[in-house]
Amino acid sequence: MSASKEKWMLFSTFVLAVLFVTFFIFPNYQDANSANAEAHTLEESVMQLERRQAEVEELRNELIELEAYVKEECKYVPDSPDMSSIIKSLSLDIDGYKVVDQSFTAGVAPKQQDKDNFMMQPLAVTMNADFGSIYNIIQNVETMNRFIKISSLRITRSEKEASIEAPTLDAAIGIHAMYDAMEARP
Repeated sequence: MSASKEKWMLFSTFVLAVLFVTFFIFPNYQDANSANAEAHTLEESVMQLERRQAEVEELRNELIELEAYVKEECKYVPDSPDMSSIIKSLSLDIDGYKVVDQSFTAGVAPKQQDKDNFMMQPLAVTMNADFGSIYNIIQNVETMNRFIKISSLRITRSEKEASIEAPTLDAAIGIHAMYDAMEARP
């Protein structure tokens, strides 16, 4: 082999190597780099999505806890006193033994409402009954789903029934039914 042929072969090999690197290796290297960058971006997106899903799950659990708290602890405040439903839920059957007498007297609600406070409709429940029936009324008020508070409670017993084993008691229960008349206005 002559020196010129070797030079041409060496030059051809060099040109082929440069062409091979230029057209095959370098584009594949660039594709691999862009694929790695895209994979890294996608991995970050997946991690961010997983964090967001964890945050959403945490917020969902907080919402469930808050809804349970509101259901158990918070009371509804209507836009009117709706005394008829209160009286209906607090009325007991008068049987002459456990409940001898029961009456309801609605008071006068204040005419003006302070912006920051609820209005209240007073209601007096008077009854002559055994202690269990009186206690049932108190429990019914406490377990109502609307905002009602017991403002006063007076229980008395007549002296002539002091010796009876299960005497009837006279009870006067003052109740305030809260409502928000401002809620009804547009």
